[in-house]
This record gives sequence, structure tokens and C-alpha cells, in this order.
Amino acid sequence: MAKIRDVEAKYGYRLLIELDSGNVIYLNLSDKVETVRFHDLKDVKLFDEVETDGYSVYWDYKRIVISLSEIFEMTSIRHKEETENKQKVI
Repeated sequence: MAKIRDVEAKYGYRLLIELDSGNVIYLNLSDKVETVRFHDLKDVKLFDEVETDGYSVYWDYKRIVISLSEIFEMTSIRHKEETENKQKVI
């Protein structure tokens, strides 16, 4: 299974996640910070302090955690939605 090599907070509640395979995921969490689970991440200072243990990204000593499998799920759902929207336009 893939592991997270590095994670970096970017402007607009986005994460740049580098995997040990060399692949990169650019994850937009701007809609997630409006939810109860991630609301504390609206504090940009806290959001910028993202860390990884290789299997998840987390903030505040693992008080807020997103596992790698969740990250994959979030990106595949978003990709599916984008594909469906493009098909509707055609």
C-alpha cells in the first residue's frame, strides 16, 4: 500500500500530498472546513500545521485525522463528479 512521504498546507485550505510512489495529490478541503468534523481547521494557523505519520495526515497531535484511504476516497469521488459533469455538458 502507498504511504505518504510529505504533506504541505497550501492557500485556500488545500493540501499537497506526496506519496512514496512519487505521485502527488492536491486535496481541496475548503468545503470540509464547513463541517463539524473539520471546523477547527478554519483557523489557518492550525491548518498550516498539518503533519503526517505516513498513513494519515493530522493536526493538533492527531485530534483531527484524515487517513490515506479517506484521501483516496475523497479524490476518487471528486474525480467521478467532475467526469459526470463533463458528460452532462456534452
